[in-house]
Amino acid sequence: KMIMPIKASESGKITHNLSPGSVISAGDLLASLELKDPSKVKKILNFDGSLNIDSATLETDTKDQVKNILAGYSGDADASAAGLIEGVSDADAASAIITEALSEFIRVENLFAGKLKDDVVRDLTKANIDSLDIVIAENQAHQHLSQRASLVLALLRQVGTFSDRFGTSDMSDDLKTSLKSLAEMKGKMYGEIALAADEIIRQSEVASFDSRVAELKSQLTDSSANLELISKSATLSAGVDLLTALFSDEDIAVRKNAVEVYIRRVYRAHRVEDINVDDTGGVITCTWSFSFADVEVSDSVTRLGMLKVVSSYDSIADDLPAMLEDFGGKLGDSSADNGPIHVLHIASTSDAVANVDSIESAVVAQQAKLNELKIRLVNTLVPVAGKDPLYYSFPQCEGYREDALRRNMRPTFHHLLELSRLTENFSLERIPAIGRNVQIYVGAEKTAKPARGGPPQVVFVRGISHSTGLVTPVGARRFLVAGLDELERAQANSKVNMQSSSRIFLHSLIELENTTPEEVAFAFKGIIGLLKSQLATRLLKLRVDEIEVKVRIASIGEDGKPLVQSLRLVASSMEGEWLKPAAYIEKPDPVTGVTSEYCSIDRDGEVCLLDPYTTSNVVQTKRSIARRVGSTYAYDFLGLMEVGLIEEWSEYIASLGDTDVTMPSNLFSSQELIENESGDLVLGSQRIGTNKNGMVAWQVNMKTPEYPKGRDVILIANDVTVQSGSFGVEEDEIYYKASVYARENKLPRVYIACNAGARIGLFDELKSKINIKFVDPENPSKGFEYLYLSDDDYNALPEGAVIANKVDDGYALSDIIGTNHGIGVENLQGSGKIAGETSRAYDEIFTLSYVTGRSVGIGAYLVRLGQRVIQMKQGPIILTGFSALNKLLGREVYNSQDQLGGPQIMYPNGVTHETVEDDQEGVASILKWLSFVPKNVGALPASRDSADPVDRPVEWRPTPTPYDPRLMMSGTADMGGFFDKGSFKEFLSGWGKSVIVGRGRLGGIPMGAIAVETRLVDKVVPADPADPNSRE
Repeated sequence: KMIMPIKASESGKITHNLSPGSVISAGDLLASLELKDPSKVKKILNFDGSLNIDSATLETDTKDQVKNILAGYSGDADASAAGLIEGVSDADAASAIITEALSEFIRVENLFAGKLKDDVVRDLTKANIDSLDIVIAENQAHQHLSQRASLVLALLRQVGTFSDRFGTSDMSDDLKTSLKSLAEMKGKMYGEIALAADEIIRQSEVASFDSRVAELKSQLTDSSANLELISKSATLSAGVDLLTALFSDEDIAVRKNAVEVYIRRVYRAHRVEDINVDDTGGVITCTWSFSFADVEVSDSVTRLGMLKVVSSYDSIADDLPAMLEDFGGKLGDSSADNGPIHVLHIASTSDAVANVDSIESAVVAQQAKLNELKIRLVNTLVPVAGKDPLYYSFPQCEGYREDALRRNMRPTFHHLLELSRLTENFSLERIPAIGRNVQIYVGAEKTAKPARGGPPQVVFVRGISHSTGLVTPVGARRFLVAGLDELERAQANSKVNMQSSSRIFLHSLIELENTTPEEVAFAFKGIIGLLKSQLATRLLKLRVDEIEVKVRIASIGEDGKPLVQSLRLVASSMEGEWLKPAAYIEKPDPVTGVTSEYCSIDRDGEVCLLDPYTTSNVVQTKRSIARRVGSTYAYDFLGLMEVGLIEEWSEYIASLGDTDVTMPSNLFSSQELIENESGDLVLGSQRIGTNKNGMVAWQVNMKTPEYPKGRDVILIANDVTVQSGSFGVEEDEIYYKASVYARENKLPRVYIACNAGARIGLFDELKSKINIKFVDPENPSKGFEYLYLSDDDYNALPEGAVIANKVDDGYALSDIIGTNHGIGVENLQGSGKIAGETSRAYDEIFTLSYVTGRSVGIGAYLVRLGQRVIQMKQGPIILTGFSALNKLLGREVYNSQDQLGGPQIMYPNGVTHETVEDDQEGVASILKWLSFVPKNVGALPASRDSADPVDRPVEWRPTPTPYDPRLMMSGTADMGGFFDKGSFKEFLSGWGKSVIVGRGRLGGIPMGAIAVETRLVDKVVPADPADPNSRE
């Protein structure tokens, strides 16, 4: 509180607008002064005349317009981009002009990409100390990114017109380089630009449409060609749609072969029993009978398919009845009542734009006949000159109206990708994908209750594969990396939010031979563990919560005939454990082909219904909350630690070279520390996601290279999904007891911090009952006298809920206690308790803290009192938020939490020992640090075997010129240093730069090291934004 005199230079009558004690803000009118002599002040009046200024048209060159927009000024992006190459006569000149504009955009954004704005401004200021206008210009350009991005997108659209404008799609090497730079830009703000640039690059690298069709035609005209083998070829994946361009070829043999290969390929997952292609009068008719290959022959339902190739869809209304009559003749008598099971395909040879509405009207008009013939799907194919064809599907379940979800989708894709499982619980929207056999959908959950920020979102990547080797480590990695690449591209799409979950599904159409489901399932579990360790960073970044692979195993059915057995391999996080593997044998419905039940291989034939993809359960919702604050769900850290252990063992075994050392089984196990009825912590477990306490703790057992038989560690973590991870009385008790447990058992203690500080709760039931006694009811800005409750409301409250005094209006409130324990100052008592416990723990045992997301208030104190700190770059350590400080200071001083406690603050000042990019790297650093620590207090050092001989000479030598003293300890690639090769790790490198501290191993034994930096070092003390007089 402060008293500030406000003096007026003239005398007069003062009228107060606010009463004493009022809360004031900047710009509030406190009082007005009626002057004794009004002539002393010249009043400002509104101008009521007219401005006589001649209008003028500003002529600006198009290039200058583009430069102005790129500099951050407003302008018409589309018109400027179009005018930039207007009148340019060749592609090279156009490429040079566009490259110049794109290069300027890239130059500016590269200054800011992946960096904190404060750091960028500081670096720019140092580099341009004599010309600060450059710093202002660069910042102005970056601040108007959206306008500049619109210009870049408009320029990229102009690049797409090169073929029509100049007769060639060739681009200069400089333009290709600029496009690659744009495609590699990371971040949501560059998403549309990266996608557009990537699409142009991909199109430029694909051979021309005509050359690809010619190559395919040569295969079909080969006299020794086996059409069935061609249809199963993995190289046909990109060419199956090209087959449709040969439906109108002059060579009748080519036309017939193209149709047959097309049908065999599209129905690859089915048992095609016979196929006949007839060309009468230039009209091709293909008929085939088929059934589901994963259904016993004796139980299968035989279906009929027919493909008609017509010249155009102009007369489809007249042609369709004749087609259906022909279909009925091919079908013959069918008395079996299996519902709609047959399919009708119609393909046009004309690339004229087809009217989808007229096709739909013609199909719907024949609905009665279609139902009579039991036709399940009518699919139409429309060729597009020089491009892949368009597909339109009219399923019986939609009343033979077009299903927009199936548009431009091959006829069997809907079944192979199991899209019907998605549509029950999700509203799907398809977004562009890279692969021709891959589709990506953004699914919004169908919920009855509106959700803040919109319904939960899931990104589905679904594809089919004709490649072999999927169940090998190399093949599985290739598939998963391709799926992650698709997801990476999808994340740049503006329709995908940053909290969306991701699920990957692959249907492999290759039949595996000479193996069993049990063998494949066993191999999958080993492969998924390996892939989790190798790709953990990307899996976490892209929020992958489920990986599904459907494989087909060639076997013999009970009737002695060939049968394809479907096996579903799943790695799912839906139940809590991160990407837990499982395998199921599927049993499809003979009529629909949809899996009706599956049996878990691990549960001895337990039969379960295969439900549609469920909406977010409790675990998924909590996972989304944790991601929103930039962290990982507390229980998922257990999975990350297991993955980190696998990676640690893999690196260790590789470092030993030729060795008999193998990775132990059951590397990681955990038991949760939970309170029993008497309040003591005991080892046990609870269903993931059911905890009501915002603090969780485990005793984990890890088999490390130093302790292959296992070591115990106490892990304590904030659950940020419970009341934002805030500290209440119950959370303090769990933390305190878990830390005491670690001290009593002399075990290392690791704390994962992601919290909101001490909890200040609300007595919600009281809010609607509070009344205000204003000083002047007509003018609330003058303040109030007290808050009060009516007599009835006061008497209805439990005794002790509030402290109030009787007044004329009711009861004036002086204190609000509440009815629940743990919403007031009692939480601060718990904060002091756990702070003292953390100090004791640091004195007696090994303590290590990892900050992820954020750590506030008491959370920041605990981290500092634990001394050893690993900080994620998006995990500020702060006492209070920047917005609260801005309000206190009365102006916008700080613009982010990082200015208060980000790595750029905590790393140079010695609070943070090490910084990491993400949680997987953070867990790896935790494990690396623990590898230097004994398993408990008083135990022998945590040593491990080393392939680097302890008696070898130290080959690296200091040089006469200034050198890096770290090399003396770590060595170089060709000269060994003091410690075992690859074992030295520096800590606190941002603080006290003239001294180097770290840890390494000598003969496998851990050691600490201190060295002196003899070279010149820089120390940057940033300016304090709150002090205008401070300078860097």
